[in-house]
Amino acid sequence: MIDQPVTAIIVDDEPLALEGLRLRLEKIEGIEVIAEARDGDEVIKLCNQLHPDVLFLDLQLPGISGLEVVQSLQADNLPMIVFVTAFGEYAIEAFELNAIDYILKPANLGRLQKTVDRIHERSRPKSQESEKFKLLKALEESSGIEIAELEEWLDSDTPLPTPQNQELVIKNSDNARIFLKISDIRWIDAAGDYMCIHTDKETHIVRITMKKLEGLLDERLFQRIHKSTLVNIHCIKGIQTLRNNEGLLDLGDEVKLKVSRNYNEAIKKVINAKINAKLA
Repeated sequence: MIDQPVTAIIVDDEPLALEGLRLRLEKIEGIEVIAEARDGDEVIKLCNQLHPDVLFLDLQLPGISGLEVVQSLQADNLPMIVFVTAFGEYAIEAFELNAIDYILKPANLGRLQKTVDRIHERSRPKSQESEKFKLLKALEESSGIEIAELEEWLDSDTPLPTPQNQELVIKNSDNARIFLKISDIRWIDAAGDYMCIHTDKETHIVRITMKKLEGLLDERLFQRIHKSTLVNIHCIKGIQTLRNNEGLLDLGDEVKLKVSRNYNEAIKKVINAKINAKLA
């Protein structure tokens, strides 16, 4: 039971998007929308007047952007920030501004409920939250499972999930078997009848089908971004939206991989889950 709802201001320059967000939040217990705004200057004034607990903020606004809004607010008057946007490529900037969540449009009711739950978690006494976070962080480091998945496990009656494989056994160019740590693999792509397995230091070329190799890997860790490419989701730094509903995935170190439109929405959901895990 929620003793006192958190107060929220919602911001979007599209009237239909603003109305949809308000209607969904009104269905969630423990949060009260106290004002709406359609541009950056307006929301800064409202924050200074009303001092909301949380700000649901679009990135693309007339005048100053959502990122600039957060930078303009006084540190002692800064509410919790939830970015609600159609663009996934601003996630890194959101992390730097300590946003509590980063939601890709359209935000459905279930997704918003998880965000409100996270807001209430942040509002709890620090001692409770810090102990839970320490436990989840320790489990994440020992199991390799992301915090978001571990949180779901805590609320269920299922056994602790574990990665499918810790090592991949492959043959090198000398036909000798080597053991390659799964966590070291950044991405995998097909080259004819061979698969190129890329790590930070080298590329291993293996004669195996994509289907068979994919079956050896944990599907929660490796995601398709193209019919011939698999990516380790822990290596994803960001995504840039391209035309025709395609994307460009950034793995850092100047490695950028194309995301086909058939996998673009799925990988955005993966990135969104990754963002939630980092913000938890």
